[in-house]
Amino acid sequence: MVARYIPVLLVLGAALTAYRLLGLDDYFEELIHQRDLQDSYEYIIIGGGTSGAVLASRLAEDSDRDILLVEAGGDPTHNPNIDIPLMADSVRGTDYDWQYRTVPQKHAFLSNVNQEGIWHLGKGLGGTSNINYMQYLRGSRYDYDSWASNGAQGWGYKDVLPYFIKGEDQRNGEFVRTVFHGFGGRLSVMDVGPTTANQIMGYCFKEISLKKRDLNGKNQFGWGPTQATIRNGIRWGTYRAYLKRSLDLPNLHIITHTTALKLVFEGKRAAGVVIQHGDKQQVVKASKEIILAAGTVGTTKLLLLSGVGPKNHLQSHKIPVVADLPVGENLQDQVLADGVEFFTPYPGVTISTAKADSLFSLWTYSVFGTGMKASPRFRESTAYIRLRHQPPQVKYPLLGLHIAANPQALDAGPLNVKEESWAAIHGEPPSREGLTIFPVLLHPRSRGSIRLSSSNPEDPPLIHPNYLAEEIDVKILAEGYHFARKLIHAKTMKDWEMELTNRLLPECAKFGNYTQAYIECHIRHITIPAGAPVGTCKMGAPNDPKAVVDPQLRVRGINGLRVVDASIIPAATTGDTYATQVMIAEKAADMIREKDTVKAIKDYFKHLIESRHKKIMDDEEGAEDQRPTDSHKKH
Repeated sequence: MVARYIPVLLVLGAALTAYRLLGLDDYFEELIHQRDLQDSYEYIIIGGGTSGAVLASRLAEDSDRDILLVEAGGDPTHNPNIDIPLMADSVRGTDYDWQYRTVPQKHAFLSNVNQEGIWHLGKGLGGTSNINYMQYLRGSRYDYDSWASNGAQGWGYKDVLPYFIKGEDQRNGEFVRTVFHGFGGRLSVMDVGPTTANQIMGYCFKEISLKKRDLNGKNQFGWGPTQATIRNGIRWGTYRAYLKRSLDLPNLHIITHTTALKLVFEGKRAAGVVIQHGDKQQVVKASKEIILAAGTVGTTKLLLLSGVGPKNHLQSHKIPVVADLPVGENLQDQVLADGVEFFTPYPGVTISTAKADSLFSLWTYSVFGTGMKASPRFRESTAYIRLRHQPPQVKYPLLGLHIAANPQALDAGPLNVKEESWAAIHGEPPSREGLTIFPVLLHPRSRGSIRLSSSNPEDPPLIHPNYLAEEIDVKILAEGYHFARKLIHAKTMKDWEMELTNRLLPECAKFGNYTQAYIECHIRHITIPAGAPVGTCKMGAPNDPKAVVDPQLRVRGINGLRVVDASIIPAATTGDTYATQVMIAEKAADMIREKDTVKAIKDYFKHLIESRHKKIMDDEEGAEDQRPTDSHKKH
């Protein structure tokens, strides 16, 4: 009886496979409605990326507002791999990736070609939300309370939490029942499935008393399966979540493949922008505001080209100074150490593109939106651990661990690491089954800068992250590396017959077999940028000389100009910048619209959110999870 329906199911599966993988759902959609560019708009948004897509969609909800969105890249529907979570790395290095290069680093990238790093930041509508690993990590409440206490009034945790809740469509019902999550918002957030890698790590962490937690809840110390912005197996970036539903609105004009060259000022007011589309340049005026959402690199570069930045730097390029502000200073980016790889002889642990291309895997993904293709590029879980000697006043994690369900989760090419150095550590693996643990420096002390290489808009900027310049940054990463390697002694690892290769990087072998000196050398030679740069247009008090924008996100000393992207984040957060940027854009939209769209949320949770209620405070961890690194020693 069932057999008669098998051919029908196969045909249906094949059709759905084509529908998903070839992007036929967007085949007949005209993304950008071609129409004549007006001479003037009320609002001009520069950058349709992670933040810009959210902001444009929200502002366009008011039909009486006239908005132009200028995006240097294209629309994301032309590359079907963008929709497939597992294929994130295949989109990097394409036209949807800026592929910025850093200047040679003195303290990091020592095994990279020319000691340069590559920043894979998104280009096109949706920006980096089209090429990232979709991890939804907001950070600690202490991150945002620090913003407020350092001059960014109105950006404390109680102020930003309602905007996280507003934007979120949380698919975990247990999380929704807490005060920390929302349901029915634009951005779909779901748990990664119960994979074998997560089961293994769950048992390992239980052995060392590291609790399973909601990492976006009241306490970050612990571990949890990845929360990812995926819906029905499809990447749910800010283009799909926000901008796509606004494409037909008559008051929103989107122009792609268009570069903003510089801003036009009338005295101390931002009045317009010079844009280039193909070979044609023209000036478009803004009667109310110009809003920069081009990302930490793009926004910084545009401000500097326009005469807003450090006076001496601008004068060195013969750029007239409009405002002497510390644009480009305070650059920060989280850093990952090279992954600790665990190999097992048993099948069923690794998630890979090769396995995902099997007929069964393709069928389950196409019909149910599940299986390996729905994996956020192997990133299955995250842990936050205390340092052995973490200062008691630091109540948030300084060290994270990303767990990938693949023992060879990265390649040398996209990292710009020399092939011979990479092969010495990662070549010829003993097995294709296993997992990788990446230590993550969450709050780097090192500070860098972004500068112009010339006054020509076509020349790339000088990106100097200054990675690992502060010795403490290396020490923290080394502690994470030691922690990860010691997990090999866990009973669960032994049950799976996990092994480490114990290979040594030739450049560091002189320091011995995984000694402290060797690990620090290894970290400096193979350094992995998180690609979450912040801080170059720092938000702060109006009288803060180190701030570029005030708490209303207005550029100091300039009328009609705001910044709404990751560059305004004063300091790296405990999480990823992705969720934070969505929150920033949601909050900025309310500022510009002069509305309070989260009043109902604040009223509903008033007794919890607007007071220092015990339930919203981080609970003090008991002895069992105060020092997981210490309890780890017994193994």
